[in-house]
Amino acid sequence: MLFKLAWRNIWRNKKRSLITIVSVFIAVFLALFIRSMQLGMYDNVIKNVAGNYTGYLQVHAKGYWEDRNLDNALIINDTVLSKIASVKGIKAQVPRLETFSLASGDKVSKAIMLNGVDVQKENLIKPISERLIAGKTFQKNTSSVIIGKGLAKYFKVKTGDTLFFIGQGYRGMSAAGKYHISGIIDLKNRDLNNLVVFMPIKTLQNYLSAPGLLTHLVLVKNESADVDEIQKKLQHKLRNNMYEVMSWKEMLPELHQAIVADNVGGLYMVFILYLIITFGIFSTVLMMTQERIFELGIMTAIGMKKVKLMIIMLIETFLLSLIGVVAGILAAYPIMYYFHAHPFPLPNEKADVMEKFGFLPEIPFAIDPDIIYTHACIIFLISFIVVLYPMIRIWRLNSLKAMRKK
Repeated sequence: MLFKLAWRNIWRNKKRSLITIVSVFIAVFLALFIRSMQLGMYDNVIKNVAGNYTGYLQVHAKGYWEDRNLDNALIINDTVLSKIASVKGIKAQVPRLETFSLASGDKVSKAIMLNGVDVQKENLIKPISERLIAGKTFQKNTSSVIIGKGLAKYFKVKTGDTLFFIGQGYRGMSAAGKYHISGIIDLKNRDLNNLVVFMPIKTLQNYLSAPGLLTHLVLVKNESADVDEIQKKLQHKLRNNMYEVMSWKEMLPELHQAIVADNVGGLYMVFILYLIITFGIFSTVLMMTQERIFELGIMTAIGMKKVKLMIIMLIETFLLSLIGVVAGILAAYPIMYYFHAHPFPLPNEKADVMEKFGFLPEIPFAIDPDIIYTHACIIFLISFIVVLYPMIRIWRLNSLKAMRKK
């Protein structure tokens, strides 16, 4: 009976109810659209920067990140690998050995960064095979390398040619060797293309006289796994002075701070939007209450309990919000899903800038269910706060005074 009364009361003044529903619909639609685009953009940036280079999580020797040289490298044994694998949310472990060296061609030389990798595992982070523009990937334990296209241009070399490397190995050992070029890669980043050389991890260990040595272990997480939660579990598993577990937020603090700052700006916009909607819903509830004072006085005079009237008001406000929220979600979600599957392409100039820094020139929308739940809950919370006014008025209602106001 209470639900029927509430439903009928909503449509007694159709225009006012529709205005409230439309205002909630617009608020939910815009909030979902804005936040989906923002969070999708952040995920894209993190994936391109952290996911494709540093990884979301790294395990390395304590102090390595502050002083990244071979003396701070370490051997990660099977016991440590099994402990890491036992943590829920970790999909794969990708070993890396990184160092700097001097590369020389026929007439020129240049400082380079050597990356010892396992190509099959490395493809889980950045698709080396897909980014090759010439040649092919190397096999394990070969003396082949893949170089960035910027280096190929600098040395004026192609696949099949040879480069000479000279550097310092582990514990001051001298390092020298010649390696033929099996492939040329475009890393979608000008600086990396001019600096990076990939070679099999075993080959680089032999070059550096550092058998079994790694500078760090990059961890690949499951899509839905939480980075901070995995980090806490790993720190508990590897609680000694040898190992350090770092997330991308610690390795790339500038990127994390930029995302947080931009996110706060987006939240301010959503806050202003909801503030406007709050006043819209409140004005509707206020008018509904004032117009029905006489009616409420009559109902209480003939024996209707005030608690039931308060429940009716609560149901009315909830129904108005529910219709607007559901309509907003049904309108926004197909758009969110479409731009998630088919990311929004950036214009030419902005696309060139994004590609120069190694980002994909597109904005994929996020479709995390938490976005929908969060904004639906915010609307319902606003509704329950607003409905406190008519409930207080009903509780304090004097039937005789209310009936005299007609």
